[in-house]
Amino acid sequence: MRQHSKLWSAFFAAAALAGWAGDASADCLRRVYNRSAYILVVSQDGGPPISLRPGSSASLRLSQPGTLDLGVQCPTFSGAEATVARTQFSYQAILDRCYIEFGTQFYVSALGRGFLGMQGTKPFTVNNPRQGDVVLGPFDAACPAPAALSRRG
Repeated sequence: MRQHSKLWSAFFAAAALAGWAGDASADCLRRVYNRSAYILVVSQDGGPPISLRPGSSASLRLSQPGTLDLGVQCPTFSGAEATVARTQFSYQAILDRCYIEFGTQFYVSALGRGFLGMQGTKPFTVNNPRQGDVVLGPFDAACPAPAALSRRG
């Protein structure tokens, strides 16, 4: 009888471990790249924002469906924030498949995402180089001119 209970205990422990390992593998590590001359501000699921300087990148763990809030700011030295672009993307994280949702949903089942070419993701590129990645590419935006310094004493 005791051997039987040890067998059941081992079975339940193995099942719990397999379930835990399955949950751990249900997320993806993806990157956000800043390939522009602007400052990229990223917030995941309403969390604290991170700032990416030009030419840098950061890793994000996508582990459940959620959102990415992205803002592009002009590089200023006055401390004043000048946002030139702002958007939000929804993402999906299902098992080992993570991707940014965008574009029309009309032909998804028959032709796949992005078929009509009406994505509207500029100045960002999404799901490239990998599904779930976001790239702020080179683009031009009008930044406000810095305030003139007063020469009066």
